[in-house]
Amino acid sequence: MTTLRTEPFIPPVASDEPPGFMTALTTEHFTLQTARAVTVNESNGRTALYLGSLSSTLVALALVAQRSSAVFAVFALTVLPAVLFLGLVTYVRVLQSLIEDLVYARAINRIRHYYTGIDPARAHWFVLSGRDDVRGALANMCLRDSPAQLLFTLPTAVAVINALLAGVVGALALAVVAPPVAAALAGAGLGATALGLQLAWQTRRFARMKAAVQAQFPSDEGPEACGWTPTTN
Repeated sequence: MTTLRTEPFIPPVASDEPPGFMTALTTEHFTLQTARAVTVNESNGRTALYLGSLSSTLVALALVAQRSSAVFAVFALTVLPAVLFLGLVTYVRVLQSLIEDLVYARAINRIRHYYTGIDPARAHWFVLSGRDDVRGALANMCLRDSPAQLLFTLPTAVAVINALLAGVVGALALAVVAPPVAAALAGAGLGATALGLQLAWQTRRFARMKAAVQAQFPSDEGPEACGWTPTTN
């Protein structure tokens, strides 16, 4: 006679929460996940619009440059500042979306922490972190919470393009009244300043987000890793 082997039953931890709380929590989890997808799509769409406008402008400049240098300078100093403005507002909104997405990720981690506490004996089935600080949210993406990580974000990529564009606009404007070498050096300085200001503002915005959203279940001290071993505290 064959005997079926089953996993021993471990009774779940009793919960004092009202019956509808789990429904509300899972609904919030789904809403947050949808909101994260919306932020990613918006960032991609805005960046694509900016890069497409910049590419079209560069093609138009190449065509105008074949006619005369005077017309090229006037056209460039008219169109490029408008594209730079588009780049700056794109940078601001993409940065807002990134911070918004990270807050949503932290909120999902907080809900996941509750899930793991329903039955601590089976908490090992949850691979992702239930720590609701920035360190825990980034650990779920196999990323480290460090200032260097900001260099690999979409806002930083847009900021670099904005800085190059600002330097070009400044150099073209100064080339009208200054030697080309001096205009090029001034444009490089303007571009470096623009990049530094954008990165400094990005760092400050992330610091404000960390201070504004307090973690209820912060990560334990120790090396960061991809994946997580749940704890019951």
